[in-house]
Amino acid sequence: MTNPQKNKGDKAEREACIYLSKATGYEVERRFGAGMEKDKGDLTGIPNTVVQVCDYKNKSEAVLKKPREAEQQRINANSKHAITMVR
Repeated sequence: MTNPQKNKGDKAEREACIYLSKATGYEVERRFGAGMEKDKGDLTGIPNTVVQVCDYKNKSEAVLKKPREAEQQRINANSKHAITMVR
Protein backbone atom coordinates (compact mmCIF):
# COMPACT_ATOMS: atom_id res chain seq x y z
CA MET A 1 0.00 0.00 0.00
CA THR A 2 1.41 3.40 -0.93
CA ASN A 3 1.42 6.43 1.32
CA PRO A 4 0.94 9.65 -0.70
CA GLN A 5 2.53 11.85 1.99
CA LYS A 6 5.62 9.63 2.21
CA ASN A 7 5.89 9.54 -1.58
CA LYS A 8 5.70 13.34 -1.67
CA GLY A 9 8.44 13.64 0.97
CA ASP A 10 10.63 11.04 -0.74
CA LYS A 11 10.35 12.94 -4.02
CA ALA A 12 11.35 16.21 -2.32
CA GLU A 13 14.38 14.47 -0.77
CA ARG A 14 15.47 13.02 -4.12
CA GLU A 15 15.18 16.45 -5.76
CA ALA A 16 17.14 18.04 -2.89
CA CYS A 17 19.92 15.46 -3.35
CA ILE A 18 20.27 16.35 -7.01
CA TYR A 19 20.22 20.10 -6.32
CA LEU A 20 22.68 19.99 -3.42
CA SER A 21 25.06 17.62 -5.21
CA LYS A 22 25.26 20.00 -8.16
CA ALA A 23 25.44 23.14 -5.99
CA THR A 24 28.07 21.90 -3.53
CA GLY A 25 30.11 19.35 -5.46
CA TYR A 26 29.52 16.78 -2.69
CA GLU A 27 27.71 13.49 -3.31
CA VAL A 28 24.51 14.05 -1.33
CA GLU A 29 22.34 11.03 -0.61
CA ARG A 30 19.21 10.19 1.33
CA ARG A 31 19.96 8.92 4.81
CA PHE A 32 18.63 5.52 5.83
CA GLY A 33 16.54 5.70 8.99
CA ALA A 34 15.50 9.34 8.78
CA GLY A 35 12.57 10.05 11.07
CA MET A 36 13.68 7.56 13.70
CA GLU A 37 14.61 8.32 17.30
CA LYS A 38 17.89 10.28 17.42
CA ASP A 39 17.21 11.34 13.80
CA LYS A 40 20.30 12.85 12.15
CA GLY A 41 18.55 14.44 9.17
CA ASP A 42 17.17 13.37 5.82
CA LEU A 43 20.30 13.74 3.69
CA THR A 44 23.97 13.00 4.14
CA GLY A 45 27.11 13.97 2.24
CA ILE A 46 27.84 17.60 3.13
CA PRO A 47 30.51 17.64 5.85
CA ASN A 48 29.37 18.71 9.33
CA THR A 49 25.88 19.45 8.00
CA VAL A 50 22.45 18.03 8.70
CA VAL A 51 19.79 18.53 6.02
CA GLN A 52 16.05 18.42 6.76
CA VAL A 53 13.75 18.33 3.71
CA CYS A 54 9.96 18.66 3.62
CA ASP A 55 7.11 19.30 1.22
CA TYR A 56 4.15 20.62 3.22
CA LYS A 57 1.06 22.12 1.68
CA ASN A 58 1.18 24.77 4.41
CA LYS A 59 4.59 26.38 3.80
CA SER A 60 4.25 28.65 6.85
CA GLU A 61 3.88 25.61 9.08
CA ALA A 62 6.93 24.01 7.48
CA VAL A 63 9.04 27.15 7.96
CA LEU A 64 8.07 27.31 11.64
CA LYS A 65 8.39 23.59 12.45
CA LYS A 66 11.20 22.12 10.38
CA PRO A 67 14.13 24.38 11.37
CA ARG A 68 13.53 23.38 15.00
CA GLU A 69 13.65 19.73 14.00
CA ALA A 70 16.81 20.33 11.98
CA GLU A 71 18.46 21.92 15.01
CA GLN A 72 17.65 18.84 17.13
CA GLN A 73 19.01 16.63 14.35
CA ARG A 74 22.19 18.74 14.25
CA ILE A 75 22.64 18.10 17.97
CA ASN A 76 21.93 14.37 17.51
CA ALA A 77 24.56 14.19 14.75
CA ASN A 78 27.06 16.40 16.60
CA SER A 79 27.29 18.54 13.44
CA LYS A 80 28.14 22.22 13.08
CA HIS A 81 25.41 23.20 10.61
CA ALA A 82 21.74 22.50 9.92
CA ILE A 83 19.84 23.23 6.72
CA THR A 84 16.10 23.13 6.19
CA MET A 85 14.76 22.86 2.65
CA VAL A 86 11.04 23.43 2.04
CA ARG A 87 9.70 22.39 -1.37
